[in-house]
Amino acid sequence: MGPTQFIAALRSKKPAAAYFLRGPDRFLHEECRKAIVASLPAETREWCLTEIEFQPKRLRQELQAASQMPMLGGRSFLIFSDPEDFKHAADDDHTALEEYFARPSPFATVVFAATEPDRRRRFIQFLEKNAELVEMLPLSRREAASWLRHHLGEAGVEIAPDLAEEIAARFESGGERGSTKESGVNLLWMRTEIEKALAAKPESRRLERADLDMLVVFREEHEIGKLLRAIAQRQLSSAYDNLRALLASKQSEMLILWSIGDLFRQALRSGGGSGYRYSGARYGGGWSRNPYSTQELGPVARGKYSHRELLQALRHVRQADLGIKSSWKDSRLLLEFLVWQIIVGKAVGSAPPLTEGMPVESSLDG
Repeated sequence: MGPTQFIAALRSKKPAAAYFLRGPDRFLHEECRKAIVASLPAETREWCLTEIEFQPKRLRQELQAASQMPMLGGRSFLIFSDPEDFKHAADDDHTALEEYFARPSPFATVVFAATEPDRRRRFIQFLEKNAELVEMLPLSRREAASWLRHHLGEAGVEIAPDLAEEIAARFESGGERGSTKESGVNLLWMRTEIEKALAAKPESRRLERADLDMLVVFREEHEIGKLLRAIAQRQLSSAYDNLRALLASKQSEMLILWSIGDLFRQALRSGGGSGYRYSGARYGGGWSRNPYSTQELGPVARGKYSHRELLQALRHVRQADLGIKSSWKDSRLLLEFLVWQIIVGKAVGSAPPLTEGMPVESSLDG
């Protein structure tokens, strides 16, 4: 199934016992996560939603929580993710999966999420065969148009189906040269530009064809790439300059954060040995054949950061994401602090609180 079918099952309150979300479109991964959250009543989310970063040889213990009836009733969800796509799953973890799937909990849905897993591994093969497989590939133009109509509808804005499809076509990621296959739509960029258009016309309740002139497709691609290159090369002053320029241009903070995370995911993959791959150039976010793309910059970061620091950077991004989505008052400062944490190499929990201010740039850049 695709992400639209997965989200529909959640909305109908008929989720399966287990899902495996597999594929490179990270925005769709986040959309599916948001759909899980939305499927739970607000008063039960604290008790019924558990997000777990996978650790080898701990799966048996963590799956035990699925067998417990939720305190406030309803159904609980356990979401397992791993920056390395379960590459280090042990034999004990595979056995724990087999035992759990033999008698899945009637009270819970377990969700495993991976972007480019090695399909030769037993752990991955078991999930593909036994869980409901959700292919996280970019949506087609028609699917993206349907997603756009629903997204606008939640904001109380109407759009004609043919216009929605025309907008979606503007955000199709570039496929491989000479390929006749329809490329997928970059939903994150489309949503970002649509929200800018809505902000420019706050009273509008219908998006018209004349509004297309306000959509500037990929205009910040090059500028975001400059920021990523500075981060990949561990150049703090340059990274700050580019970040502040992007923020001054009103670029989406979530798009910047997503791009930084993608840089380090690509860096981890550039180490080789992943086995099965989707085409990163096609599906990595529309930055194919570009010296500023995460596919090109990933190996640069790999040479500047240790493996531990790459994983640590993804954890920092996760913390920043939670901060921006919560009640944080100055997300710009949070992004600057994130860049400092990554480039200087501060471990999670070792850095000073954000309220103590930023370190002096000149003493840190190297």
